[in-house]
Amino acid sequence: MTTRGPHRLRALRNRIAASPDAILVLVVLVIFMDMMIYGLLIPVFPQYAPRIGVDEQVIGVVFGIYAAMLLIFSIPMGLLSDRVGRRPLIVVGMLLLALATALFGFSTTFTHLVVARTVQGVSAAATWSAGLALLADTCDPARLGEKMGIALSAVGVGTILGPVAGGLLFEYAGYMATFLVPAVLVASVGLLVLAVPLRTCRQEGDPVRSPMLPRGAFLPLAACAAAIVAVSGTYGVVDPYLPVYLHAAFSASPAAIGLVFAVLAVAAILAQPAAGRIYDRYGGSRYLIGGGLLLSGAALVAAMQGETLLLTAAAIFALGVALSCALVPAMPILAGIYRGRGSQGAAYGMYNTFFSVGLSAGPFAGAVLAGRWPLPVLFLLQAGVLAVMGVLGWFVVGRLRWR
Repeated sequence: MTTRGPHRLRALRNRIAASPDAILVLVVLVIFMDMMIYGLLIPVFPQYAPRIGVDEQVIGVVFGIYAAMLLIFSIPMGLLSDRVGRRPLIVVGMLLLALATALFGFSTTFTHLVVARTVQGVSAAATWSAGLALLADTCDPARLGEKMGIALSAVGVGTILGPVAGGLLFEYAGYMATFLVPAVLVASVGLLVLAVPLRTCRQEGDPVRSPMLPRGAFLPLAACAAAIVAVSGTYGVVDPYLPVYLHAAFSASPAAIGLVFAVLAVAAILAQPAAGRIYDRYGGSRYLIGGGLLLSGAALVAAMQGETLLLTAAAIFALGVALSCALVPAMPILAGIYRGRGSQGAAYGMYNTFFSVGLSAGPFAGAVLAGRWPLPVLFLLQAGVLAVMGVLGWFVVGRLRWR
């Protein structure tokens, strides 16, 4: 009896390590926790900011720091995961995220807030690069679009629970509980990943080959980059500035703002796996990417025209569906570019880099423009960018003859 228990536990760990579905669950859990913490500040920041002496224009800077760290560290983390394996990077990323979340609770100055957001961005670079690469390592390429869509749906779930939990914790449990309770949960997930052996794609004695630009891949990479940056740039504008707009236009409370972001997240949860299945079975990247960007611009315009909070929320739901359709096909396309020529760590280091370019450009551009024009103008400008990128994407993707 004394030896059977450890033997069964070891057998269970080995089955998890070899099971693509179990790996998918772990990656989904890791991404969910990262996005839950990312969204924690969204509904509470309008009331949290005065505590540390910052104004609305600084909101974009704070959100942009996360994306800037993701931009700087994603490729190094992806390459490092090729060398040392996926699990060490995921575990370290989770523990850093727990530390960053606790730091938010203890922040009393703008400098403290910057440090916390910096640590959070570094942790995201580690967990996203290694986690998505692990999923690509273990998934059948014919089903990668669907699996990536499911993994990205964790973003939506985290985005639902992050703002909702943040708003409710802030209102009913107090300032410190808003950050310390999630910090404990994140650390627990890191320890769970540590307990499970995850296989790496690298075989002993194999050289590590991770070219950033495979031969003949410039135009496909540029097209992927444009689509990803357009989507993430929209989130980079919406995440920090939509709460301010909702509060000013409708006197929305933190809980109401959290519910609007929950609508956006539900749209992504429903649309991303569906877009992945459509791409796997039928292709249609031209329609998904180009059409998705065009519809995203139209949804932003509709959101600014909404006369009630309910109508604005309906437009935000349409925005979430359209952005999901544009983003999901780029992920299996990136994997195909690097498969057999480099590594999945390099592929998803590039994905995170592209995503962080938009995620950082959106808030920093908003910080400049918000001081000059009303917030609706900022959103309408972003809608125009999406429309232009959608038209260009339609023709470029058609020329590349992607499936």
